[in-house]
Amino acid sequence: MDKIQNILWQAKYHRNRNWLQVRALLKNGLNEFRDNKELLLALAELYMSKKLFRKAIEQYHRVLEQNENDESVIFQIGNCFLSLREFRLALDYYNRIPDGYPELLYNKAFSYSKLGKTKKSIEILQELLKYKINSELPFVFLAELCFSQKNYKDAIEYINKAEELFGKKGSICYLRGLAYFQLGNWLNAYVEFYDALKLKVNSSHFYRNFGLTCEKIGKTLEAVNYLLQSIKLAPMEPVNYIELIRLYLAHNRFMEAYSMVQLAKKNVPFSITLSMLYNQIMDKVNRSKKS
Repeated sequence: MDKIQNILWQAKYHRNRNWLQVRALLKNGLNEFRDNKELLLALAELYMSKKLFRKAIEQYHRVLEQNENDESVIFQIGNCFLSLREFRLALDYYNRIPDGYPELLYNKAFSYSKLGKTKKSIEILQELLKYKINSELPFVFLAELCFSQKNYKDAIEYINKAEELFGKKGSICYLRGLAYFQLGNWLNAYVEFYDALKLKVNSSHFYRNFGLTCEKIGKTLEAVNYLLQSIKLAPMEPVNYIELIRLYLAHNRFMEAYSMVQLAKKNVPFSITLSMLYNQIMDKVNRSKKS
């Protein structure tokens, strides 16, 4: 046993320096102590750390051969399949564990959501909330699932609970703003997006929705600036150009709309929607020339 502990100590010492050396060390140890659980687990964890999930699964299965009911190992195999995006197999292992606990329930809910079983995912997350939670992630996940079912009021309730427990964060403000946006509550959406901006939320999707909200409450200058920022962050995203062109057209800013169409032509495939907007612009320009 002293020799095994020495191998494990060396593996831990060299793990962040040369993982191949650690692998060789553990494999050599397993040649001598073939079924040693500690060595098998150390090798499996090493493979997981290098994202070699199938190799990790092989080692975990060797541990299960000694105890097929080892729940910690069953859980890790499920996690490997989850990382491989093989959600049905992940659930096969997660469902072998009789007692729920937060990390297991969260991973099960995630797997079910990826298989399109949203209601089942919501049920599991609601069960998870009965435990002491140390992160806002389950609440945010629940809110996102409510979004997918257009239950925006329920989404806001979960977001508010997350803020109550873990404080105001940019992601929470943004998600709540999106819920108000979907409900057509433009002023509340604007307030939430503004708070999200102050809390350093910075994505093309965020700026696009903030811009659209600004336009709804008459803040056109802000709307243009935020939509331009959405294009800057994601120049290959057609919808950003489309929304800004529509805004320009709504305010009879035809030349700016025309310039934006030309920029879109350079950066994104010219879709049917962009073609229709282009024709609309040219029709307006030609009419203005005739008058």
